[in-house]
Amino acid sequence: MSAIRVNKKPTSSTFRFLKENVLSVTELTRTNKLSEILNQYAGEETPEIYVIQNHKNRNAIGVLVDLEHYERLLKIQEAVERSTDEIMYEIAIERINEKADIPLSKVLDNSDFDFDDLVKSLPNTKLDED
Repeated sequence: MSAIRVNKKPTSSTFRFLKENVLSVTELTRTNKLSEILNQYAGEETPEIYVIQNHKNRNAIGVLVDLEHYERLLKIQEAVERSTDEIMYEIAIERINEKADIPLSKVLDNSDFDFDDLVKSLPNTKLDED
């Protein structure tokens, strides 16, 4: 038996999804369920997804999704990444001649890294020599 942790407040649709769309490897290999799912994907694009898990290995989990739907999601992701890159490039061009007038001490105070740790690690740092 497998356990799935639900981080948000579960709803009736959450449990319906778990009941209908979370499958074990054994269930797929001993029944016609995989063929039924693939036939469901034939024809029109569908957002229907199935979670497949191996009850013997908790980390062995994957998703079965319609190929056309997955391709569309990848295209959306690529478009968002391109747009982000373009916006960042435009911001960099706008700021190309601006002077950075923030003192280093202020940058170090507001950052997530520890300056002392950085200094301590310098002797262990190996530089590539060409």
